[in-house]
Amino acid sequence: MAGKTEFSETPESQDSGVLKPQAPPRTVPYTSYNHGIQPRPSRPSSPYSCADRYFTKEFRQSSEAFKRSASMESPHQHDVPVLVCGAGPVGLITALKLAHHGIRCMLIERNFETTKWPKMDITNVRSMELLPVPPNFSLDVIFSTGLGDGGEKIATWDLPSPDVWRERIRTQNDGSMPRESYLRCSQVLFEAWLKPICQKNPLIDTHFGYKFEELKEEDDFVISTLTDLEADKKIVVKSKYVVACDGAGSRVRKSTGLKITGGPVPISQYLVHFKSRDLTRLQSQGQFWHIFFTGGGAIISQDEDEIWTVHLPLPLEEDTDKIDPYEVVYKLLGSNTGRYPIKIDEILVKSVWRPNLVVADEYRTKKGRVFLCGDSAHQNIPTGGYGMNMGVGDAYDIGWKIAAVLRGFGGEHLLDSYDYERRPVALRNVERSGQHQSVHWEYCNWVQQQGSETVLSQGQDGKELKKKIKDWVEQRDGENKDLGIEMGYRHIGSPVVLTNPGEREPEWNVRSYVPSTWPGARAPHVFLSDGKTSIFDLYGPDYTIVDFTASGAGSAEFVKASEKLGIPVKAVHLPTENHVCEVWGRKLVLIRPDGFVAWRGLPGDEDVCPNTGKINEILLVAVGQHCAPDYSKAQYIGEKTSQTTSYHDVKTAPFTATVGNVIQDMGSIKKMAAFQT
Repeated sequence: MAGKTEFSETPESQDSGVLKPQAPPRTVPYTSYNHGIQPRPSRPSSPYSCADRYFTKEFRQSSEAFKRSASMESPHQHDVPVLVCGAGPVGLITALKLAHHGIRCMLIERNFETTKWPKMDITNVRSMELLPVPPNFSLDVIFSTGLGDGGEKIATWDLPSPDVWRERIRTQNDGSMPRESYLRCSQVLFEAWLKPICQKNPLIDTHFGYKFEELKEEDDFVISTLTDLEADKKIVVKSKYVVACDGAGSRVRKSTGLKITGGPVPISQYLVHFKSRDLTRLQSQGQFWHIFFTGGGAIISQDEDEIWTVHLPLPLEEDTDKIDPYEVVYKLLGSNTGRYPIKIDEILVKSVWRPNLVVADEYRTKKGRVFLCGDSAHQNIPTGGYGMNMGVGDAYDIGWKIAAVLRGFGGEHLLDSYDYERRPVALRNVERSGQHQSVHWEYCNWVQQQGSETVLSQGQDGKELKKKIKDWVEQRDGENKDLGIEMGYRHIGSPVVLTNPGEREPEWNVRSYVPSTWPGARAPHVFLSDGKTSIFDLYGPDYTIVDFTASGAGSAEFVKASEKLGIPVKAVHLPTENHVCEVWGRKLVLIRPDGFVAWRGLPGDEDVCPNTGKINEILLVAVGQHCAPDYSKAQYIGEKTSQTTSYHDVKTAPFTATVGNVIQDMGSIKKMAAFQT
């Protein structure tokens, strides 16, 4: 779609959505599986011009004063519209989105290189609508009692390959499909791909090896102090805004005093990321993306060739310093069948980590200059793949909204809407990730209670247990199939979304995306009558008024009004696209830069257009110069739907899969990994 950020070098039936939470199985100490084996040592340009022209006179004057008053002992100052702290996927995308709209930013990262940690595994369909990445791999998920003698595959989640997805998207042109398929893509590759693109973009001042220390927020700007780790020099940055993309242990968040609420799960995980070409043994039960083992834990195929990741559950009291990572792999692969050695060529990284379910109490500071984004705002269990994908949504959202404000047409309510729109999505998705994990904990508990001998047995008890597991997981396979979660969320109660009085919100459920142009929802993808062009492809880089009327008078009036107001709006007139119009259900629809609906007209076949005063108000609300009426009440009051129940009523933690609320300061939670802090 035209609004997509181009990253080139030029610029079960579970209708209620609720699963009963399950406790994790009792983890068995690693040492009881070591069989006396001693640990071995590890083997070895954009079409947009610079955004300075959008800055106010007051900001330019304050910038000059800042430069004049800077201490001679700290001569390294930067003066930028936006400081983006953290260059993981979320920070990289935030910077690119700002640049896409012509806004300069400074992007900093404390590490000198991109990540080595396999923290991300799937880019879901909504993220893929925003990020153009080519597909490669299949996505089968296997449930197994172990790869050793007597082990067997119990069940499979058949997740279609990207090619199959694309064919389904092409043929099922009813608005219920995404524009793009999902894609397996490790964060290791994702960051390495985006980093040089950011470095080559003239609007992104990229610095790896810059550590954020602290900030001071004023009414009109933020002063941030950094350390250049290579030169051991202090760096001072003045910016209009700061976006915290610096991860779970966010120093920016701590500096602002913003709090996060939630807690960890009651077990830890031992992660081993390794290379092996022993495919005969690794794929003895077939090709896979994941294998979940009935003895606990999972293996993930990262590239179908040689890179793999295992996660083995461990009790919190385990002395992990004595653990041999090779034996962790062998133990996990064997599961209930016992130790299963494979040839490991190299251990890439290893760590103990502990899943943590938290969401920030607020995404924006009181003075409004600092925003939390990605893991600094929310953390979840990897099940469901919601973490990075939520971060992509955060980055895209805050990027276009800050850009609109700095370009002069966006108002304060647009920045307020970031918290109103993105935080409810995190509350629901974080809880959902815990529900997905509970599915695995439950069948592992069954096996632990009945013993390995039973689950490996071909007798009646063994068959019944395996059938019970098979039925359980097949009826609860939403982990990567819940399109309602991934792209059906709606920004109910947003201050920049206008609904028509008296209209009833459409059905919502976790499993399926219900195509609708309900204000605050993602507009449906539909191919036009040529069978090739998506309506997304016609969107402008900013706002788009889509008009299915015969005359096109409505869209013409919107453009006329937008020009007077200084708001960029592209008109798309489609008088003969009857199928698209039927799916969208309205003749006039105003689309935001992120593809969500800001407003839609009333139903009817006649060419009805609001009057000029109403059009002006619609546009001013959409860009945040005015506020939608009663938006604060609309968020929590009104008829209950499956969507409002599933996340608008979940305003605070604790989440059901955790030990409860705990203090989230650095070092306060046992078994947290370096990549979590």
